[in-house]
Amino acid sequence: MAPEVTAVITTHARPAFVRDALASVQAETHKDLEIVVVDDGGTFDPPPHDRIRVMRGSNLGVARARNLGLDAARGEFIIYLDDDDVALPNRISSLLHAARQTQASLCFGMTRRVVNGATSLLQDVPTHHGSSGAAGFGDLLACAPHVNAVLVRTETLRAAGGFDVEAHHFDDWSAWLRIADREGVVWRIAETVAEWRIHSDGLSGKLFHAGAMKLRLLALFQRLRNRLSPENARAIATAQQVVASADIVTYDDYADAMSLHLVTTPPEIRAPHRSPAEFAMSND
Repeated sequence: MAPEVTAVITTHARPAFVRDALASVQAETHKDLEIVVVDDGGTFDPPPHDRIRVMRGSNLGVARARNLGLDAARGEFIIYLDDDDVALPNRISSLLHAARQTQASLCFGMTRRVVNGATSLLQDVPTHHGSSGAAGFGDLLACAPHVNAVLVRTETLRAAGGFDVEAHHFDDWSAWLRIADREGVVWRIAETVAEWRIHSDGLSGKLFHAGAMKLRLLALFQRLRNRLSPENARAIATAQQVVASADIVTYDDYADAMSLHLVTTPPEIRAPHRSPAEFAMSND
């Protein structure tokens, strides 16, 4: 019988990290799941377990490794975890409950950022989203949810083309935006469901030290403009203008710049904040 959820952990030659990540998924309260570890060029061997499978890659890169996990997934829903991060016990159960209530294609929560062991240096992400409710394309464009805190229907992610191998560093964000563009129901919860452990050897640390955030954002938006509906392509073009005119070094710089711009964002691309009960009634 197929599991309800597939939890994919991607790793590359970091056995000490991935053991913690795997232990955190095994400690989650939701148990109807399979765990797929995508070992991209390493030699990780998990403890024997009938619910754990290992897929081997050879330096595929993070987007292709995530897509390998997507190809292998048997669950109705899929959720990801980077090898140097950890899931909180409520992660799948809280996101799945919200997705079932609202019939969402994609549901995301908050991610606590941990920098050198400290949790008070940076806001949880996505920043500027303080309440639960429906999320529109504009919400995802203004403030991206972290991959560790996103639960998505497996077939929805496949139909959207999976993770974008050409969107360097933003392969997951590109996928969420394309799902929202296809008019999938997107729901956010205010609960913190994962820890994002930021360090110099991680993707974000490397991006920061390379000073590449602004260029990568502009490249992502340029790539997406011809792949979206006309309305959302216009929103992307506006985001490009915001990025081009702002001093952006970090993710927070971008989120702050977009939050300032939102006062002039057309209301039709911003979803209303409704309770799950109100959302379900409106779709009866």
